[in-house]
Formats: sequence, structure tokens, C-alpha cells
Amino acid sequence: MITVQELMTPVGTFVAPEQGLCEVLALMQRNRHSCAVVLQEREVVGLITERDLVSVLARMLEADALSQVCAGSVMSPNPRCVSAKASLLDALKLARESEQRQIPVLGEDNALVGMITQTDMTQAYIQVLERQSELISANRTLKMESLQDSLLGIGNRRAMERDLETLRHQPGRQYALALLDLDWFKKYNDYYGHLAGDRALQRVSGAIKLHLRQHDSLYRYGGEELLLLMLDTDLEGAWQGANRAREAVQNLHIEHAPSPLGVLTLSAGVASDPGQDLESLIASADRALYYAKTHGHNRVVRSGVKETAPC
Repeated sequence: MITVQELMTPVGTFVAPEQGLCEVLALMQRNRHSCAVVLQEREVVGLITERDLVSVLARMLEADALSQVCAGSVMSPNPRCVSAKASLLDALKLARESEQRQIPVLGEDNALVGMITQTDMTQAYIQVLERQSELISANRTLKMESLQDSLLGIGNRRAMERDLETLRHQPGRQYALALLDLDWFKKYNDYYGHLAGDRALQRVSGAIKLHLRQHDSLYRYGGEELLLLMLDTDLEGAWQGANRAREAVQNLHIEHAPSPLGVLTLSAGVASDPGQDLESLIASADRALYYAKTHGHNRVVRSGVKETAPC
């Protein structure tokens, strides 16, 4: 919590009610203060502000009586004061309620210890807002990172579950899923090493992202398995989207010596059934993927339709 004591000017210009205005002005100029506190027996009894000075100077200059004016006749009486331990919020509220631009600050024995001005409070408030903005930005970054796979730069399992949960509350929204799995990828890792496997996964996800529609989302489902969520499409549209991903990976021509196909490829299973719950839909896509993996690889299979993509 920011306190008034941290913001205040430690020593202000303070004068007695009987002091002449010329002397008060000289003190304010010497101290470079825009106001003076009027004390009587150590008690704050008034403030002399720029507004007070302008008003009285205009009157006194017309009457040529400036030298006869004392501080007590110029001051705004009984100003509101604030404790040095009060918070910035308390000071801001007091300034708003009292319409004071300068507030005397009192210590534990109610003695004057400083002044806090509207400028002080405004600058402190700006600092608070800047810190809040930095925290909001940092939290937003952390949230994004918590929903992103650090290796592939796509949504992780948590992001997938969040987005699918959102769809659960949109019963009229049509969508489809595709489970994508790289063919013989364990053999790839064993043959080329896991670092090469990570680089291959990065290239694969990058190539697939280039072929996504505006409302499609790609997630890392687990290991080398990806999930493609396609909104506003039917089973046929999902098959086409998954097949574009399959072709994009094949066209990378990433060498895969242990594969019968010679290059890295993927297989996919797609599902789209508005009547199914999400778990059942994923299970349907998984069964279609299994069929693709056991019937030749490098192909896309529709849920419930054992039809393969051309190789």
C-alpha cells in the first residue's frame, strides 16, 4: 500500500496568521512552494493557495494596500488534513470530498510534518496504473504461455479442453475434429534422435498451420499426435481440411529412412456428429485414425466411413 508519507513534501512553508502577506510570498518563493500552511500554536488553521493569492492580490493591488494584508485574512480556514500513515486512496478521497489541491500531512502527535499536493497524488496514481498495466500484461503473457505448447507454438491439451468446453455451451454450433498422428514416428526418433524428432515436429506443425482456415485451431494432443478443431464445417469439410494437413506434411519431404514411404507422413481420423458429446466425438475420430494406421498409413479416414485418401 502506498502511504501519504511516501508521497509528501517533508517540510512545507508554514506561517503564522499575523504574518504579513509580503513576507509569506517571499517565503513561498524562496521555498519554491505553491502553497503555505497557516499554524497557530502548532495547529493547522488554514491554507494559503495559489487561488487565494490570485484573488487577494487582485483586490489589494486595486486598493494599493498589499503591505497591510496579513496571512490570516487571506487563508482558506480549517483545511482538511491527512495522517502520514493514510493510504493514497484515502488522500485521493479526501481531496475529492474537500476539493483541496493541497493537503497538510500530520504526524502521530498531530504536528505538521509535510504537504501532499494534487500533483503528488496524480503522479503516484499514474505509477499505480502503470504497475497494474504491467501486471495485466504479464498475467496475459503467462496465461497465453500456459495454454501453448512450448515446443510447437500451438495450443496445448489445456487450451484444447478449454475451447472444447466453450463449444459444449454452443449447441447450435457445427464443428468437426481430426486426430493427426505421424506415421512410424517412434522409429524416426530411434533412428535420427530425439532432437531431430523435435525439429521434425516443429516443421510439421508449422506446415499444417499454413493450411488452416481462419476458424481452425491446432493443438498438441500428446506426443506426436495433434488435434485439429474445425468450426462451421461438416464431415466432408473436415476430411478435406485433414487431407490438406496430410499433403502439407508429405510435401515437406522430410527423410524417414525406416518408413516404407521414405519420407515423414501422417495419418488422420475425422469425426463430425452434432448429436455426439465431445468425448464420444474424440473417440470416433480416434477409431478412424486407428483404421488409417492399420490400413496403409498416410491417409485420412472419416468416422463411420472406411474411405482412404489417395497417397
